[in-house]
Amino acid sequence: MRENRTFAERTRRFNGDRTRKKYFLVYEGSNTEEIYFKAVNELRNEVGIHPLIELVSLVRSYSEEGWSNPKKILECLMREIGEKETGKISYKTLLDKVMETISEEGQNLPEISNISRETIFKILECCCKGNMKKSMEDTVENVEESCKELLFLLNKRFFMERITEILENTMKNIEKGGITYSKDFDKVCFIVDRDKNSFTEKQYNFVLEKCRENSFGFYITNPCFEFWLLLHFDEVLSMDKEKLLMNNRVNSKNRYVEAKLKEILPKYSKTRYDAELLVKNIDKAIENEKMFCEDIEDLKNQLGSNLGVLIQEMRKNK
Repeated sequence: MRENRTFAERTRRFNGDRTRKKYFLVYEGSNTEEIYFKAVNELRNEVGIHPLIELVSLVRSYSEEGWSNPKKILECLMREIGEKETGKISYKTLLDKVMETISEEGQNLPEISNISRETIFKILECCCKGNMKKSMEDTVENVEESCKELLFLLNKRFFMERITEILENTMKNIEKGGITYSKDFDKVCFIVDRDKNSFTEKQYNFVLEKCRENSFGFYITNPCFEFWLLLHFDEVLSMDKEKLLMNNRVNSKNRYVEAKLKEILPKYSKTRYDAELLVKNIDKAIENEKMFCEDIEDLKNQLGSNLGVLIQEMRKNK
């Protein structure tokens, strides 16, 4: 995982040099939730977010793209926080940093501009496992030498003129460190859906226990994030609660909750929607949430959300 620096940029300017508590937002999904909380950040004054709180969105590194299981995402987050504390990184992190650098270089690397990221990553992974005899979980003993070896093997395939610069920039990305999380000051907010098809009861209990052990916030919407979006409108109060909770498929594209949301917001899609319109009505969502379940234990099986609790906490800076 890595910090979305653009997401947090406006907050840093707004707060100047004062000490800020960072709320690290970790999402199960990769689009819908981030779009919403980016709007919360942009409208932070209207929402009433405390000025000494900085919202930092954590986005997936290349090897994590497509992940959706909350248990797997949480375990990855805990591993990366552990790497920050020990100063040691895994080969998974090293490969992700190489991929991050290559993505940043973009069209400055004409030799691989037409090669898919998937192909490049597979080559790096094969080099790691085959040539270097290392698993992705192994600890890198000498970061610079291992990075040189990976890039040397990649360069044998593509003959990149700027290979030295890629090495230098990868090392700079590694030296910047990973997540700038301070255990004694900041807060991790783990935001997930209660999708019973992919998030089992056993996994739910595991995630809840680990969040409590690590003082992470666990914020869940049952059955899905779209229900939190529905809470921004009073129409949700008259909808069939059992159908909302079951969230069965109503057609080839939509389940019940998303279909009901589209009745109110016809242009809604998971990757593109007017989040600012919703955020401007966030007080209504907080009020309506209280009509449903907010308890983290009961949300395992009951219709509801506790995202409103998170927003209220951000206002108070607890």
